[in-house]
Amino acid sequence: MKLKNLYLGIIASAFLFASCSSDNDDKIDTPLGAYDNGILILNEGNFLSTNASVSYLSNDLVTFQNDIFKVVNPTVVLGDVAQSLTFSDDKAFIVVNNSNEVEVVNRYTFKSLYTITEKLENPRYSVVLNDKLYVTNAISKAVTVYDAKTYAYLTSISLNKTAEKIVAANGKLYVTNASYGNGTEVTVINPSTNSVTKTITLENGINSIEANNGTVYVLAGNSTKSQLSKINTSTDTATSFESTTVKGALNMDIDGNKIYYTQGLGVYAMNLSATTFSEKALFSVSDNDWSTFYGFGVIDGKIYSGAANQFTQDGTVTVYSSTGEVLKTVTAGLGPNGFYSNNN
Repeated sequence: MKLKNLYLGIIASAFLFASCSSDNDDKIDTPLGAYDNGILILNEGNFLSTNASVSYLSNDLVTFQNDIFKVVNPTVVLGDVAQSLTFSDDKAFIVVNNSNEVEVVNRYTFKSLYTITEKLENPRYSVVLNDKLYVTNAISKAVTVYDAKTYAYLTSISLNKTAEKIVAANGKLYVTNASYGNGTEVTVINPSTNSVTKTITLENGINSIEANNGTVYVLAGNSTKSQLSKINTSTDTATSFESTTVKGALNMDIDGNKIYYTQGLGVYAMNLSATTFSEKALFSVSDNDWSTFYGFGVIDGKIYSGAANQFTQDGTVTVYSSTGEVLKTVTAGLGPNGFYSNNN
């Protein structure tokens, strides 16, 4: 009896240990590929050259690697002007503007999976909603729609006006009808019917749009003022506030409960619930001619700035704390224009 009890005790202990080990394993963030748990830096490259690239910087800012697309896919060319990037599950969709392509890769390994080309006419930005990829096109002034799993072309939604940045919120699509500092409108699309349901008119100079917890935020800046609008996605009505002191605000990004933006050489922040612009910069950066803040993003409290260095040399990426302390500086590819958190 003692031996039997001892044997049963050993089995029970082993089972308990295995169960605890399994629970602990579930809490371990196992990387899904070499480029998991980090930041993807999109480098657009020179116009009319096929030198677009992607760089990788780990979350702890220790590991950095340039040109990861070429490293993984040496026989595939990313293309001419990498404009933007969006994620869906384990895929990344890279919009390559002047090549009229969307390059599909595994977001963690960066292995090329497919190149979408059909009906793309100077594509700009994209978003995935309900397993469909929506891409804005500058020349056709339309949103082209693809199956996000098979990559097949499905249809086009004609806007007959500038089609630029796009976000999804509350089951709908919101497209900015503004580019290069001009434009006042946001178009609302019902993806169930592929039709425009409303056009929202805001201040001139719309340059940024973000979706956060069911609300769409739109930033506009011009030579006389800046305006922040919050679109209620149930009614598609906007409430706005503006500042004539903070003029020409750009580069809005939302991180946590704060809205970050730039104005001139300064980085600013305000709460999501704010009703006035912050007029005191968190910090300012050195001037780099017109290419200062060519790329901007805020991820987990760190502020990422990309300087294009007039496109005469590789771009410089600087990572700051919220107080302006330089945490890391790296030399990326030509024209770093965007930063994307690639955590599983």
